Order: sequence, then C-alpha cells, then structure tokens
Amino acid sequence: MPDRAVRRRVLSQNFLVDRRAIDALVDGSGVGDGDLVLDIGAGNGLISTALARRGARVQAIERDPGLAERLRAKFATWPSVTVVEADVLAMPLPAEPFCVVANIPFGITTKILRRLLADEGLARADMIVQAEVARKRGTGGRGTLLNAGWEPWFEFGTGARIPAAAFRPRPRVDAAVLIVTRRDPPLVDPASRRDYTAFVTAAFEGARPTVASALAHTIPRGRFAGLARELGFAPGALPSQLGVNQWAGLFRAAGPVRRGAPGGGGPRGGSSRGASRGGAAAARPAGGGARRGRRRG
Repeated sequence: MPDRAVRRRVLSQNFLVDRRAIDALVDGSGVGDGDLVLDIGAGNGLISTALARRGARVQAIERDPGLAERLRAKFATWPSVTVVEADVLAMPLPAEPFCVVANIPFGITTKILRRLLADEGLARADMIVQAEVARKRGTGGRGTLLNAGWEPWFEFGTGARIPAAAFRPRPRVDAAVLIVTRRDPPLVDPASRRDYTAFVTAAFEGARPTVASALAHTIPRGRFAGLARELGFAPGALPSQLGVNQWAGLFRAAGPVRRGAPGGGGPRGGSSRGASRGGAAAARPAGGGARRGRRRG
C-alpha cells in the first residue's frame, strides 16, 4: 500500500481540521434527529462526529482502507455512525431519502455530482469543493451544459468560503460550500428527464452557434422569435446565455417533436432510479472541443 502522503495525493484528500468551519458546515445543512446523512470522504471523522452529535444517522464513506480502519475504531461505540469502506462512485446509494454533508475529494467533484444528482433519493447536499467550482456551479454556473441539465430538478447555491489554511495537508486554493437542494416541485417532469437532457445537449453541442439555429428542426424560426420574447431572451442568444426557466419553457414548447432532436436517442421516460441515472449520463459532453458560446462543464 502506498504511504499516507501518496494516498492523500491520489485520492485528493485534504482534511478539514478547522472546528469552526466544521460546525458552520453542519449547522448550515440543517440536518437533525434521525436524518440519514452521507459523509463522503470521511477521512479524519470530524464531520461525521459533528453530524452524529446533532442526532443524524451517518454513513461515513471512506475509500482508503487505512483511514476506514481508523474510522471503524473511532466510531466503534457510536451506534448512529456506520463506516462504509467503498468508492462512492460505485457503491449503491441509500434506498431512502438522504442528505450529503461532506468535504468531498476535490479531484472527482464533477463525478460525485453526476452520481448524486442522478439519484432520486438525494434531498440536499452541502459539500466543500474548490471555491471556483462553488462559484461556477452555485452562482455563475448558469450557461453551462451541466447546470442546464441539472437545474430543472435542483437549485444550486453557495455557502461560506473556507481558506486553504483550514485543511491538512493544505490545498493550493481556497474552498467553499456548494449547496444543492432538490426542487419541489421540479421545473420539468422527472419522467421527461432523458428527453430534456437530449434537448439541451443538442443545443449546446450542435454545429450551429445560436439556440434558434440549433433547435430549428424542432421550433420553427418564426415561432422561436415569439417564444424568445415570451421567455425573456434575445432571438439570437447563444446556449450559454439562457437560464433554466428559459430552457424549461423551450422544452415544453417543442412538445413531441423534440424526440427527433439530433443528439437525443436512448430510452425515454420513466422516473425510476435507472431513468434518472440515464439522464445524467446523457448530459455528459460527447467529446470534441468547446464551440463558441458553449460552456459545457
């Protein structure tokens, strides 16, 4: 087994050691008695401890065998904490509604988001990520394919900024809390998630630069101009300039014709976990360089 420094570097492990930052993270999440909470990349167990002291049922998920062994020893007498030695990207997620409160590994932030947001059980996530990622997803993320594909079902926000000095080993950049909350009700029917994802992907990754030209096969130009006025954006707007309500409005207006959208395909409908995960997979960029006005990630 590699030594601890190598493991931390490979697994992007920067442990949060500032107790005030930990308390602020847990307090801000609003979790309490009986809530099921995942601490992804539990590491030193400090976040899991704070969650358990607030009455939560905690799954402390840790991929590193050595750290998982230490966590099992640490929580041996804590019935509310279960240590799960596993890769969160591969393990089954809980069958019941759950929250995430964690300092996740920075190097796989987007992969973890894809995994969690594809699951119908996630109610809310308060995750420490790189500050730039929190800004991009939580406040400035409008205009990217990933956010356009996720936001009909989830709201994104940012919490406190956490300086690099609060971690051991110290990362190169500051961190911040990314807050993801499931919408109730959603802006788009979950049964249409795959179709919606294919619809926005076709616009972002098509060969034509504007939304109007990319979607011309589903929404005629004359009708599109009226929809643009109604939804509050310019007829010549690029995909990166639309917000989630505008995408949802265009999707509803396209109706059944959207099923033929280039870049679509795949099974449709279904609100099961499998359908949700399929929708997230469809949101992944199909390769190639980013085109003008198309912010994909």
